[in-house]
Amino acid sequence: MSSKPRIASEDILAQKWDQTISNFVVKTGIGFSVGIVASALLFKKRTWPIAIATGWGFGVAYADAQVIIVLVIE
Repeated sequence: MSSKPRIASEDILAQKWDQTISNFVVKTGIGFSVGIVASALLFKKRTWPIAIATGWGFGVAYADAQVIIVLVIE
């Protein structure tokens, strides 16, 4: 018998989804914040830096989500 306790597949999937959703919230929020600061300080309060930085954060979170879903939690 193995010494590791068995983890239910639902729990593994729930952990992956929790990590994925938290990554989306954090990274999109950081991108949004950076966009606001850049817009206010550098670009005379235009909105395009906010959209670009938020999209960048969302894209990074999406790429991380693809990796998280594929990885097996040991």
